[in-house]
Amino acid sequence: MKQHGRKPVQGQHIAPAVEAELERRIREQPEIPPAHHADALGVGRRSAWRIKKKIADGRGGASVTGVAPRSTIIVPARVRRYLVTAAQNATEIHRGFWSNLHAYASALGAELLVGPFTYQLGLFDEHGPRPEMFSPELVPYLSRKRIELGPLVFMADMNTLPTASRPISDLVTHARGHWGLVPHAKLQLLSVAGVRNGHASQVMTTGCATVPNYTERKAGVKAAFHHVIGATIVEIDERDRVFCRQINAAPDGSFQDLDTMVSNGIVSRGHRIEAATWGDIHVRKLDPLIARATWGYDPLTRRMESSDSIVDALRPRFQFFHDLLDFEARNPHELKKDPLHVFETHVAGRDSVEDEVREAVGFLRAAERDWCKSVVVESNHDRFLDRWLDSLGGGGYRQDPVNAEFFLDMERARFAARRVEATRDPLDDEAERFSLFRHALATRDTKGLAGIAFVPEGGSFEICQGVGAIECGQHGHQGPNGSRGSAVSLSRVARKMNTAHTHTPTILEGIYIAGVSARLNHGYNTGPSSWMQAHTLTYPNGKRTLVTFQDGKWRA
Repeated sequence: MKQHGRKPVQGQHIAPAVEAELERRIREQPEIPPAHHADALGVGRRSAWRIKKKIADGRGGASVTGVAPRSTIIVPARVRRYLVTAAQNATEIHRGFWSNLHAYASALGAELLVGPFTYQLGLFDEHGPRPEMFSPELVPYLSRKRIELGPLVFMADMNTLPTASRPISDLVTHARGHWGLVPHAKLQLLSVAGVRNGHASQVMTTGCATVPNYTERKAGVKAAFHHVIGATIVEIDERDRVFCRQINAAPDGSFQDLDTMVSNGIVSRGHRIEAATWGDIHVRKLDPLIARATWGYDPLTRRMESSDSIVDALRPRFQFFHDLLDFEARNPHELKKDPLHVFETHVAGRDSVEDEVREAVGFLRAAERDWCKSVVVESNHDRFLDRWLDSLGGGGYRQDPVNAEFFLDMERARFAARRVEATRDPLDDEAERFSLFRHALATRDTKGLAGIAFVPEGGSFEICQGVGAIECGQHGHQGPNGSRGSAVSLSRVARKMNTAHTHTPTILEGIYIAGVSARLNHGYNTGPSSWMQAHTLTYPNGKRTLVTFQDGKWRA
């Protein structure tokens, strides 16, 4: 077969700068075979093995150009960090972003990796995209082969067309249970089910370092609309646990990662975020590790135990709580699968619905901060309160003595609210509708929910109106026109949204779905599961990221 492009010649002379880059990669990534580094840089494998032998022999602390290896800058050897992005052939780099990405890599001591993709099919041969097709600044960082970074696989060999609307939809199993990263200009993230709880993984795209460059046709116009100047930060700790976050740059190339802002090549810290959409709470099943890491709250003692938490480190202006109730005492999911569930909760002393409502109020008050607005988004588990009242109609509450008085109190409130609503103008859409869940919280809170915003089912709460509004008042269980809510159905609403509900972290077409803050085993969710403990963070410029937990940790 005729080959197009250059094949590295074994033993060929290589430029000093490229050899220095090769030596640095071999030093910093000893877990990757030297041949992979050579292939990624398009040089002969003998050069890689020669440098590997030199390092093993202890010769030369500095690189061949006299520049100290970057791995000696900041980061302890036990934690590895990578900034991973993509680049399109024959396309200009976004200079501002590229400069900021280098500045951040230096500040973190991170390895910079770039996965190439081509827009013209004729420019891709069996060896991958040719280095000469890309800006010279990119060449030292281009990786054209699949690279295994411990628990994460960087699929730099994928070369997915930038016009693909769902670039990773058919790649969820390609990483074979590892986390996967695909070079692409459109942000997408999917969670992949694992056989056991806690063993799910994620496959995601990187974002791009080159500017939009597409043909003026439908596919090209769509691709330009979704083109993201950005990258993915990958952190791998000493126990090989992986933590990924999305970096999405502003038009000038500046970006924020957690509390760090990078602009004009300057890295500064201590910046606030705009909002945090926490994974579904399910207060009765709240995971102690996640609660402590997120709010410094211990659900076992129901006290604040620490100020070393996400909310205190990032200081969001808004925090959104979804599925505040689990409704464990009379959860219809569990009653349907386990007829003995009521007996079990009775023996454990956890069969009081009112007690769970009081626990939810106590948690809300513990999680609130003076500088942060707490917002409760009414969700499907919260609405189980209404379902429970409906299910015990006709005197059924008499068979539930533990909850009978609370039942009657709530039912009386519903009737009183209906009396008021019956006298309203039916065309008055602005009139506030009664929410039984809000009533239950307010009447069990000594402050009557003062200072806490409440968004009823189907309501709206927007943030970042000045930079492209993001809807945060939808739980995610309801889709358009009475359909079930999902990432796909909500993407047709044509609005940016931060939702929850599925317990499965997802990024799709402007929809960010948080995971869960509760334990992963709820009793009724048997079989393989894509549930993960994760939050959605929104920055003041409207850019967002998912933060996924590993064993109670949220970053390396």
